[in-house]
Amino acid sequence: MNNLTKTTFLLASFLLFNHLNANETQKDSVNSYLNDVRSLIRNKDSFKEEFLDIEFLLAKVGHTQGKEKVRTLLKLCTAYIYKSDESANTYNDQALKLSRNIAFQEGNLKAKYNRAYLQFVKGNFESSMSLLGELQPIVGPKTYPEVYADITTLKSDIYTERGEYDKALETGLKLLDKGEKTESDYILMKANSALSHYYLRIENYSKSLSYCLKGLHYILKLKKTEYIYPKIDEIARMTAKLNDPKGALKVYAFFLEIEKKLPPAGSYISASVHSNMANIYMSIGEHEKALTHISRALEINYDNNYRFRIPRALTVQAELYLQTKDTTEAIVNYEKSIETAENIDAFDVIKRNSLVLSEIYAKTEQFSKSNDYKILYQAISDSLFTNEKEQKIVILETKRKIKEVLQKKKILELENIAQRAQFKGIIIFLILLLIISSISIFSYLKVKKKNKLLLQRTIDLAEIQLRMSERLSGIQHMETQWSIERKTADIPKTQPRIDKDIKNIIMAKLEKLEKENFYLDPQCNLHQLSEQLKTNPKYLSQVINQEKKSNFNNYINELRINYLLPKLLKDMEFRNSKLSYIAFSLGYNNLNTFNAAFKKRLGILPSNFINELNNSFEIKNKSKATAYALKKIG
Repeated sequence: MNNLTKTTFLLASFLLFNHLNANETQKDSVNSYLNDVRSLIRNKDSFKEEFLDIEFLLAKVGHTQGKEKVRTLLKLCTAYIYKSDESANTYNDQALKLSRNIAFQEGNLKAKYNRAYLQFVKGNFESSMSLLGELQPIVGPKTYPEVYADITTLKSDIYTERGEYDKALETGLKLLDKGEKTESDYILMKANSALSHYYLRIENYSKSLSYCLKGLHYILKLKKTEYIYPKIDEIARMTAKLNDPKGALKVYAFFLEIEKKLPPAGSYISASVHSNMANIYMSIGEHEKALTHISRALEINYDNNYRFRIPRALTVQAELYLQTKDTTEAIVNYEKSIETAENIDAFDVIKRNSLVLSEIYAKTEQFSKSNDYKILYQAISDSLFTNEKEQKIVILETKRKIKEVLQKKKILELENIAQRAQFKGIIIFLILLLIISSISIFSYLKVKKKNKLLLQRTIDLAEIQLRMSERLSGIQHMETQWSIERKTADIPKTQPRIDKDIKNIIMAKLEKLEKENFYLDPQCNLHQLSEQLKTNPKYLSQVINQEKKSNFNNYINELRINYLLPKLLKDMEFRNSKLSYIAFSLGYNNLNTFNAAFKKRLGILPSNFINELNNSFEIKNKSKATAYALKKIG
């Protein structure tokens, strides 16, 4: 089998496998990524800057200078970019001015890119592309990788919106190749965004969703939270287009859920959401809800002059009127959509809607108008889809698919080489493991009996303590001789004396606080306790050393473990709770600290102790049941 045949076979197998598994995998991925978004949002207070908290950023602008101030101003621009183009432009202009004053080239380039993006948002594609043309010769993937990725992605998006699909795909794939070579997460994030946008416009929704989810992976990794709202909107839209309207509505429910926890998405995103929800409700026949949403989308678009969203929103409204048999209104909206699309050179909208109008006018026997729109459709089709452009798109996609297959093949080959190299090592390792295991088994058998005795002694001590605590009306701090011996080893032999009256007062207050379980407070420390007792930390430390035969930390740990043991014996539900919950209920903020304190006190990890305790109770219960059964038989 020659190399070409092998490659063709691998490509065919790869495509078939992807086709069979794509839908289920994507559904699982969507749920998984939404959970990841939810987890990130839960920790938003730890990432105020990443979440573009406007109050935080405004405060930071006030006390920063130089490059850091430029970066903060640029983040404020990003925070407002989908909410208020006036505010976004104001902060961006401030960043640009300051960058020029301090000769900060990266800030200067990012601010100029923002100007191009703001023009794109308004549908001024020519102006946006002109600004990008000024920047492109200056930036590169090595010099300014983020600006390079931003510029290239925006170029691809403009090509897509104009219907120049061969250029859009070529630009997006080149950026993806660059991201893979440089292993830049930011470039990969932007490349996947560009390709998701391209495949969305050519209505390959499965592929679009795949690239969208890959992009979301890098968004979460880099905490580029400004892209979370747009990505969720895209996911919902493509889920609907893949014949899962209920799944899409669930995604939009998630959108509303996070909008309660984060600042609002802004008018730019909201317009898209309303338009897409109109499409979803239209697909399931809920026309009134669809009309409400598309009317709101158009209102937002007109109020904010989002020119390149208007033709698509008008198209949705036209489709809705067509579904409800209002042909006159449908024609009006289709014609408006073509008119507004011509203003921004959105040729794909013109092409699609001119064909629809040609068919509608033919059905209503207005053949002259039908012919006019048919000619327009043909002219746009010829300009957008020449054989050369179609072939270029096919070649670009095929090259990418072959590259993906060869990458997978290369990974498999490397794995096989690594496996063969590891095989000898595994044999040697197994021999050594056998020797070590033999020694370990011998040691294990030797200490197993000792450990079992220690464990039983620990349980017996805990039971004794429980009985004692019940007899003494809840005082749970009795110490056994065994634990005193363990503690005394760490205590200094001589300590400075303290006035007896002061000592007695401190001890009385301390014992009162012990009864109130003060030690369960996670904030409990020597200074806090001394303030509570209205004494000097030094005096309190001496009293604990002399009277409790322990330093402060060991004293607190002793109280906590002594409090815990009766609870473990009495309360089965508490005993079977998560260790992290048990630790937290004792005042430990860290599970490792709890484990160390428990092991130091009882010589065994709490997880092992609880397991053995459960086994012990199980054995006792079985014994009681057997005795009872024998008694009945007797």
